Amino acid sequence: MLKMNRMRTALTLLLALISMALQAVDVKTIDSLVQRFEASPASERPDVANRLMQICVDEQLCDEPLRFGPESHPDTLVQHVSYWAAELFYAYQDYSRTVGSALKAEPLSRGTAMESDVVNLLALSYFRMADYDDAAQYAKRCYQLDEQTGDADLMSSSLNTLAGIYIGANQPKEAEGYILKGIEMARKADNPARMAVLQGMASEVYHALGQDAKALGYINEACDLERRLGRQDRLAVRTTQRASVLIGLHHYEEAERDLGDVVTYLRTTPDRHSLGIALNKLGMAILQQYREADALPCFREAADIFSDMGDMGNEMHARRGLYECLRKSDPEAAHRELDRFDLLKDSLYSHATAESLARYNAEFGAQWLQRENAAQRRTMWLLGAALLLLCIVAVGVWLYMNRRHRVREEALQVIIDLLRRRPADDHSAAAADASDIHRHTQPSNHELLNHVVAFVMANLPKGDLSLETLADELSLSGSQLNRRIKLLTGVTAQQYVLQVRLEHARLLLQEHPGMSVAEIGFQCGFESAASFSRAFRRAFGVAPSQFRTAM
Repeated sequence: MLKMNRMRTALTLLLALISMALQAVDVKTIDSLVQRFEASPASERPDVANRLMQICVDEQLCDEPLRFGPESHPDTLVQHVSYWAAELFYAYQDYSRTVGSALKAEPLSRGTAMESDVVNLLALSYFRMADYDDAAQYAKRCYQLDEQTGDADLMSSSLNTLAGIYIGANQPKEAEGYILKGIEMARKADNPARMAVLQGMASEVYHALGQDAKALGYINEACDLERRLGRQDRLAVRTTQRASVLIGLHHYEEAERDLGDVVTYLRTTPDRHSLGIALNKLGMAILQQYREADALPCFREAADIFSDMGDMGNEMHARRGLYECLRKSDPEAAHRELDRFDLLKDSLYSHATAESLARYNAEFGAQWLQRENAAQRRTMWLLGAALLLLCIVAVGVWLYMNRRHRVREEALQVIIDLLRRRPADDHSAAAADASDIHRHTQPSNHELLNHVVAFVMANLPKGDLSLETLADELSLSGSQLNRRIKLLTGVTAQQYVLQVRLEHARLLLQEHPGMSVAEIGFQCGFESAASFSRAFRRAFGVAPSQFRTAM
């Protein structure tokens, strides 16, 4: 039995080494392509850019590559090469190179649909590098951009990033506000994959606050979601988060057992970052059982991983674990680890960083934090009579928000019901519905949403989705149309039209397995397969090809 265990361990280590070797080759390949692009004359740059885009498709970062030719604008080439190279570097967990490429794309992406993707990538990369000041700056900007779209799913993602930054900076109380608001947004978006991520972060927040019973509730729900979604890699991450809570509850043996399985799985993947975190937690679970010699290799491997990646926050925890393991058996080595721990801690939690994060928190555009504090002060001042008034207002607001949420859900259901009743390739019924628009000078709310769906389905084949035309057919001005749709759905007319197109795409993916992803994107009004893939992934959390595979 011992011999077989050793053979399994050796095989696992071999697979991990192969994965790491493949990752190093990939990073070097991307870096070489970027350098070749920068050194090439203008006539050769499109070919290099096309090669990079094909790698993105191979790595499933997008379904169909963008194609560049001699007519492509030089700035467009630089923008896309820099952005997609940054996406690849981030996928390979090379955060320093990610930042370098994303910073080249950032000025060229301003004012475009790609801007929020670029700044989100910068926020995540700086966070992984424990540069919390820059991470918070870009995360705040990303949230402001997402807030302008009115997309609850995007806002929940940005709020999750902000919560993670404040957790990393050892400010869990500030993180709590962001994660609770993020969960509220995720419920509106009805995206299970996003909700699992947010609940995992909520467990980390409440674990850091010492409220492990509440943390366990959140992480159990997150694990259940990941199992239903069939996402084995993400379930490994959630299980690691759950083990942290179990350690806080003194369930050390259960945590060690779960983490042992996670580490074995992660060694077969190229995800070194998650492996390092799991090793840190495994070392802690073992150390709490007074088995310093068994915990030592876990912390040592984790420290090496995070040192190579430049992740000071997680390296600091590994160094602390090494100190605890060596304190009795090798005091001199333990002292060296403690010195390294103190150096990392001073770098991470400097006074300047704390001041910057406090300023970002105070200035943050999400004014719901400020409104809650102001409401609390007013309650104290107004006392009895004001408290009664506040209760009345609260009930009124709850009724209003509940009704508004119900109306928005009905608005989305209009899309789904109409599309499911109509065959995907039958646009005659849509055209007939759209012709009815002329008979109504002031349609009811339900009729208005029906007409929007009918208009989109009737005009998709012609590629004419002009909102001005729709407004004229409804005898409304453009501003009246936008105002009514936003009142009913919570999003602009243009965003509601996009929801119709994406729901249509989702049905086509389900009902027409023989159609290519690119063909479905074109049928739903997207100019390129890449723009369709990006819009679909932001709306539903997965790329179109992954959605089809998971069905």
